[in-house]
Amino acid sequence: METATGLLTCQIRGRLTAAARRTTSPVVTGDQVEIAETAPGRGVVESVAPRRSTVSRVASGARPYQQVVAANLDRFFIVVSARQPAFNPGFVDRAMVVALSGGIEPVVCINKIDLDAAVAHDEAVALYRHLGYRVLLVSAATGEGMEPLRQAFAERVSALVGQSGVGKSTILNHIEPGLELTTRGLMTRHDRGRHTTTATQLYALSMGGYVADTPGVKQLQPWGLTRDDLVQCFVEMAPLAGSCQFRDCTHLHEPGCAIREAVEAGQIHSRRYEGYCRMAEGIEVGGGRTDA
Repeated sequence: METATGLLTCQIRGRLTAAARRTTSPVVTGDQVEIAETAPGRGVVESVAPRRSTVSRVASGARPYQQVVAANLDRFFIVVSARQPAFNPGFVDRAMVVALSGGIEPVVCINKIDLDAAVAHDEAVALYRHLGYRVLLVSAATGEGMEPLRQAFAERVSALVGQSGVGKSTILNHIEPGLELTTRGLMTRHDRGRHTTTATQLYALSMGGYVADTPGVKQLQPWGLTRDDLVQCFVEMAPLAGSCQFRDCTHLHEPGCAIREAVEAGQIHSRRYEGYCRMAEGIEVGGGRTDA
């Protein structure tokens, strides 16, 4: 734990873990906590302050626990690659839902643009910018676009999320060379990366602010959303959600659905709607979880 007088190695007070288990940990990266020092360099976490924002997903395993990845973030950098591994718009949409449902600003960061001479990601860039989201195009290998990205981290508490191999650690090493994070190459046979970050870690930045590096994820499943919550995370669909023929419209198959009509009219991009459908179909009636 970071304190005004230095770093402390802390345990968590038993009463914080004794309650019924609803999340994977009562204390996560970014939490503001009250600590009692028990010995030089050591302490115990007495309490956790209310969180102003969270990044939560469904934890892996047989039972669907909430995994709070980080708390009190300002920005959530969704890192994908133009190539190697291939650009994944479905992951971007799921990560956006995770950020927006947790009260955090999403920023799309497309890395490895030096490998994409055909600019195959151009359509997605235009779409997200049209929807009002910030999209940054960078190459951590060549340095292209890195200064605007660096400025976006300054004086903020941020986190990076992305699938393995997209270059999160390489980006952080470029922004803050002193970190010297371990990086590994892509397994080209499978077009996916090797895990280098094994736990979420928070780093102080020399330009001010903090950044959390998260482990690479294969699937990012938003936690605890109803279908009504989900549609509110799609900025182009939310204004139409109350205009459907049926008040309890799921926007999946009902007649008179204003959102489906907008998709057919070309007013909502079909790929974004397909992403909504995949997440909505994993939500039980009444809410609970999404499987995407």
